[in-house]
Amino acid sequence: MKSLVTIAIVFCLLTHPVVCKKHYNDEEHSAFEKSHKKLSLQDDPSYSKLEEIQDHPLGSKILQTIALQLRGNESLSAVSKLLNDLKGDLEGKQIDADNERAQIGSQCKKDLQNYSQRISLSINEIKDAEFKAKRLNEAISVYQAEINEKARQIKVFQAKDDTLRDIRRQDNLDFSTRTTQMKEMVQAFEVILPKLHQVWDVAAQHKAGSFIEEEAINEALVQLAKIGEENPITAMVALTSTLEPTAVQTLIEKMEAIRDSIKESIKAEEEAEAKNARDTDTILAAIFNAMESLTREKSSDEEALQETIRNRDIQDKRSRDAHAEFNAAKNGNQQRNQQCQEYELQYQQNTIERDKQIAIIRDVQNIIATKIEVVTCFVEENNLF
Repeated sequence: MKSLVTIAIVFCLLTHPVVCKKHYNDEEHSAFEKSHKKLSLQDDPSYSKLEEIQDHPLGSKILQTIALQLRGNESLSAVSKLLNDLKGDLEGKQIDADNERAQIGSQCKKDLQNYSQRISLSINEIKDAEFKAKRLNEAISVYQAEINEKARQIKVFQAKDDTLRDIRRQDNLDFSTRTTQMKEMVQAFEVILPKLHQVWDVAAQHKAGSFIEEEAINEALVQLAKIGEENPITAMVALTSTLEPTAVQTLIEKMEAIRDSIKESIKAEEEAEAKNARDTDTILAAIFNAMESLTREKSSDEEALQETIRNRDIQDKRSRDAHAEFNAAKNGNQQRNQQCQEYELQYQQNTIERDKQIAIIRDVQNIIATKIEVVTCFVEENNLF
């Protein structure tokens, strides 16, 4: 293009030197003015603003749209309308985003408060359940100790009961043995004494030292001997047979005294045995009552122990459930908080981007309205046509 202009100038100078020189000077002046104006437009702050706008994807598209309109020598009113619609759309989206943010922010606050309340309640539930479980475990230990102690006491009382019964049986056996022997002796005396009285009666019919009918005495002694060798009075019979009739009275008196003494001993033994039996029965009854009382208390403690264990297990389950609820609420709180933060971050990023886009549109609108020549120059220089 420049070469053609140069050729034309040279041709003009050769054919019409004066006219061509004047024409050349006019073109040179016009080119200078254009260059000066171009530099002036590029120095305009709006030109730098357009460069910034072009670096943004939306700004680049807007400038390309303006370039198409300028290239077609069409009015920029359509571009203005497009920019107004685009700005209105962005502002509408921002209003919707603000409303959505308010709703989501309110919901996030409610959700986080709910999670916080669940965490607080679960912590209180854990503390209460663990406190009660601890007290119940202490009660379980006390019940177990009391049950073991009562079982030990029952065992001790049972051993005493067995010992007393063994002693009572042995004492009763000894009593039976003693009284049987004494009763046999009394029975023997009851048999021998009448015979001895018979001997004495025979002797008493005669004067002292006179002849006694030995046949009558011998007959009484023979009857005594018939009692048998196993009877304790056999020795008495043998002894009596050697005595003088006058000594029989003394023997009778002594034997009656022994018999009466044995009867008294039997009576004393029987009274002592009865008292011993009563005392033993009293002690055994007391032991029985104590064992019964301990058994009832032990049974009551065992029932209370089982009930306490059940209650402890309930508190343990409460604690486990509360821990599970705490973990669920804690995790839910973390996840929800992260979601809310991510949403807020996205909202802020979108808001910043919309504000930037709206600012670009406003800047373009202002530049188009006031500096259309700057826009045209910028489009030409950046080959946007």
